[in-house]
Amino acid sequence: MKPLTTMAVGAVVLALGYGAADAQNGRAIRQDRQDVRQDRRELQRDNRDIRQDRHELAGDRRELHQDVKAGRTGEVKQDRAEIRGDKRELREDVRDRRDDRRDLNRDRRDLRNDQAVKRDRQDVRQDRRELARDNRDIRQDRRELAGDRRELREDVRDRRDDRRDLRQDQRDLVRDERSR
Repeated sequence: MKPLTTMAVGAVVLALGYGAADAQNGRAIRQDRQDVRQDRRELQRDNRDIRQDRHELAGDRRELHQDVKAGRTGEVKQDRAEIRGDKRELREDVRDRRDDRRDLNRDRRDLRNDQAVKRDRQDVRQDRRELARDNRDIRQDRRELAGDRRELREDVRDRRDDRRDLRQDQRDLVRDERSR
């Protein structure tokens, strides 16, 4: 295969490969964005649940205080059990929120990395285009240089011929002056 044909085939294969990789990267970016949105929604739900648990815990504490004040021992035990259950739910919701924050940060990092990969691929494509332009310019300069070298050789030949003609003309002139 000729070198130019080989280069063209290689360029086409590379372009197709990068096109497929770029599409896959685009899907990854969309997926990461969707994950970030989902994690934000989950975090909002967790915050709402925590507020609700704290509100219920405060209400149960008020009831406990009133029952203790009124001397209702059976209801005091029930209020304390409810408070323990509310605290457990609050701890679970706080743990869920922490996990969701971690997931959100991880998904944001993945999104940034995927976007950096996309920018890097765009930079590589741009660099390849610039390299191809530079190679074309070099080939053109070499062709021009080859032409300039031919012209230089012709000019050197012409100068040599002109010097030969000049010496011949000077000899002819000297001979003609002597023959007068």
